[in-house]
Amino acid sequence: MSETWVDAYTDEYEDIGDGAYDSEDGYDGDDAGEDLGEESRSDRRRRERQRQIMQARQRQLTQARQRRAPGHRSQPARRAGQAAPSRNTMTAIRSLDLETKEGQDSLRRRIDDSDRRARRANWVAVTSSVVDQAAATFADDLRDHPYIAAGARFAPLLLLAPQKDKGGVEGIVTDPRVVGGAAILGIVLFGAFRDRSAGVSKILIDHPTPLKSGSILSAMALDSKGTPLSTASAPVSWRSMSGDLSVDQSGAVTGKTGAEGTVIAQAGGHFEWIRVKLTAS
Repeated sequence: MSETWVDAYTDEYEDIGDGAYDSEDGYDGDDAGEDLGEESRSDRRRRERQRQIMQARQRQLTQARQRRAPGHRSQPARRAGQAAPSRNTMTAIRSLDLETKEGQDSLRRRIDDSDRRARRANWVAVTSSVVDQAAATFADDLRDHPYIAAGARFAPLLLLAPQKDKGGVEGIVTDPRVVGGAAILGIVLFGAFRDRSAGVSKILIDHPTPLKSGSILSAMALDSKGTPLSTASAPVSWRSMSGDLSVDQSGAVTGKTGAEGTVIAQAGGHFEWIRVKLTAS
């Protein structure tokens, strides 16, 4: 609908409206009461209908002009009797939208954090398996170094993610790395206490005479009462402090003739040593 046509259309119906209300048969003038009294009921209904139609068309023309006005934004038509949203309602809607967005962002962050924790837990499982296998393979070498073995088993726990939702002392106490390290250390200390409680107070070392290469040393662990302890409860391990001769875990001494050095026997945290010298066959 062009502007010229709307203006012509508006002028036409404004003239019609003026004619309708200014004519002798209309509602304008001092004789309106007499005309209404003389008119029949059907004429009054017809004129009332014409007046309503004219008013409706004038409203349509007014709306058309408003839509053509610069900066006008069309609003969705409301149903009859529907009230416009109040300011409080609009504020509540905006607040609900903001809370929904914040909830979605928080959920997304939690999911990402859970994924990171799961990936780090997978690496912890893999590393722990490798450390356990290494500890089993080198069990003889680590027998005299329980704290080194415990540290190796604790190392994979450092890959665990820290607890970010808790702070202070509670966050430290509930940290899985702290809990795992404390548990491993407690087991090691309990094992050392158990070894000491076995009652190894003395180790008797015996060797054949003369002592030559290939001879076997023997040792017996005794408790505080002098009672011999079984090799299962107090196994004896051997170690040489000299590079000229060596001793294996069965107590067999090997070396060149004339080699001498110190051999140490260990059982239940107790040490005894003996000075040996290899002689000719």
